[in-house]
Amino acid sequence: MSRKRVLLLTVAVLLSVSAVLAIAVLLIGRFGSTEGRILGTTALLGASGLVALPGVTLLDKERARWLALAGVAAAAFASMLGLVAIWSPSSSDTLGQTVGSAAVVAVAFSQFCVLTARRAVGDPASVRRLFAASCATGALVAILGVTLIWTHPHGTLAPRVLGAIVVLDLLLVVLQPILARARPDVVVHRFEVVLASGERVVTSVKSGDVASAAARAIRSVERERGSVVELDIKREAIDTLSDDNPEPTRSERVGGTARH
Repeated sequence: MSRKRVLLLTVAVLLSVSAVLAIAVLLIGRFGSTEGRILGTTALLGASGLVALPGVTLLDKERARWLALAGVAAAAFASMLGLVAIWSPSSSDTLGQTVGSAAVVAVAFSQFCVLTARRAVGDPASVRRLFAASCATGALVAILGVTLIWTHPHGTLAPRVLGAIVVLDLLLVVLQPILARARPDVVVHRFEVVLASGERVVTSVKSGDVASAAARAIRSVERERGSVVELDIKREAIDTLSDDNPEPTRSERVGGTARH
């Protein structure tokens, strides 16, 4: 069982327990400090699992390992501080500010992990630029959020600016999968190329149309193996470029002699 599946099942159990406790409290009518702490603990652990999920997904995909570990560690650290705050016999402003800061940083890392896990080789340039911009706005939101938590500035200007950057950040995050899905279809074209020496080479090229794919195939084979005298289309559009199939152009020798 993958780590992602284990975490998802754990989050589902914790959220279910939270819901059952909340329903029981509402029906029974008794809600003391202990019940509140238990309910807060299960809800906190469930939320922490959701925040850590993108990092676990990256670990399962074996991509950006350092970022994935940082995301999971940030979520675990924020969860630990939250548990201390929930079960501490006395409240403290410093502890509350620390918990808030850790939560903001954990959410920021979760965003970075989500966007990194979504990235694909076939992303257009606009999506790549949006990714960079969203990472910058996410980091800026985290920095400003932590600063506001600890400084308590007077007036409404700082919260308004933070709110505006949050909205911009959300927009940049949402646009990436939309524009990535809206890109023109890029399909795999398969050709058999005959060299001047008589050698036959089968090559696969990803392109939006047959003409450009054929030109790329000829250039690629001539650069690696020599002059091309004939090209046949083996199969067109055998696959659509997707996040799960980001393979590059490839060639293989099939042997044989040229046709006359």
